[in-house]
Amino acid sequence: LLVSPILPGQTEACRRFVQKINDGWGDAYTASRAGMGIHEERIWIHETATVATVIVLIETGSPDAVLEALVSSQRPFDCWFRKQVVTLLGLDLAQASYKLMPELVSVLR
Repeated sequence: LLVSPILPGQTEACRRFVQKINDGWGDAYTASRAGMGIHEERIWIHETATVATVIVLIETGSPDAVLEALVSSQRPFDCWFRKQVVTLLGLDLAQASYKLMPELVSVLR
């Protein structure tokens, strides 16, 4: 799970980015994610009055391995993807000091 604010003024560009992933990079996107062991990926944009946030849910057996693979991949799609993430979110995945899985702080059953 990755949750990040979208940089101010970049919300529509983020929507176009996701559309381009699906339409323009379809086969490369599928190959990239399969090669990283991702079974499913869902992307949401959540807007409030003050901020837009992107939420990415990745289903995989090894979230940390996915981040490492995404950072180190030299596939054209993955290189383009990383540049877009920096432009739209301000996140340099190679410099990230976090893991894809957030800290679980509560469970109610």
